[in-house]
This record gives sequence, C-alpha cells and structure tokens, in this order.
Amino acid sequence: MTKSDKNLLHRITDAESRRSFLKKSAVTTVGASVAASGVANAQNDGGGSNQGPWKALMFQHSLYPEARFTIISDVLEWSPNYGGIDDSWFSGYNTRMIRWLNTGEHNQIFIANDAQLGQYDSNLGFVPDDQDQNQPQVYELSPEWSLFEDDPNLATINFSPTDEEAENQILESDNWWQE
Repeated sequence: MTKSDKNLLHRITDAESRRSFLKKSAVTTVGASVAASGVANAQNDGGGSNQGPWKALMFQHSLYPEARFTIISDVLEWSPNYGGIDDSWFSGYNTRMIRWLNTGEHNQIFIANDAQLGQYDSNLGFVPDDQDQNQPQVYELSPEWSLFEDDPNLATINFSPTDEEAENQILESDNWWQE
C-alpha cells in the first residue's frame, strides 16, 4: 500500500465516520422530536383540553375529511340506535347539529362528552368563537378517520378549532351567520 493509498483510505474512513455520526445525530434528533411531540399530545389529549383535538362519530356518508364546520345546535335529545354503540367505548357522547362551511349542509355529529366546546348561544344560533363572541367558532376535521368498530355506517373522527386567522378569512366569504 502506497502513501497515497493510505491517505485515500484515511479520507474515506474519516468521511464515513462523519457520515455515520451525522446520520446517527439526525436519527437521534428525529427520535427526540417524536418523543417530545408524543408527550405533548398525551398531555393535550387528557379530555380536558379546550383546544382539541376531540373525538366524535359521524355518519360515513356525510363525512368530509379536512372540511370546516360550525356547531349550530345545543345538545339534542336524540341518539342513534346503531350496532353496539351503547356497549362500546364511545357510549358517552352528545348529539349536535353542524353546518359544513363548504356546502351549507346540516348533519349530525356525535361528540365525546369530555370535549370542552364552547356554549351554544340560542340567540345567535351557533357556538361563538372564544376571540369574537359575535361570530361562530369554526372547527376542522382531521384528514384521518376510521370506520367505527361496531357499525360501518359510522366513522370515528377527530376535530379541533381552526386557527383564528383562517377562521376570519373563511367567515368573511361565508357570512351565513350574519343573515
């Protein structure tokens, strides 16, 4: 082995060590980030959060993933009689009516009892926004959903409030609530 071969071998080995170190550092950083976000989600998913995400059920045929809606009723004294819904993990829910902002349709949503939504205002006809009590709170469905284990006509969903800036932009063009 010549001196130039040794230098080449040394450069390759050093470069490989640096690459390995960088790869390991990147994996460690990603792992730490995932762990930190898991802890934050676990803390926020205690059911007592007023920021969501909250769990709910919805009829699959009226599901629009990532769509936005407002809650336009107080708790209704009506419950579906489907499958084993009363014997399942989701037996504690409240039925509400929502209005999809992209279509204007009204549908039922079955929201977990532990979701801490704002209070429905019967004079306004919606759940008001925390920041501006004269406009509705806008909620957004998560893109992920699954069929409800006890009845395939129902979907298990997550939803949470839309950020304030997006909410204001939406309500400027969809002003049904002012009429």
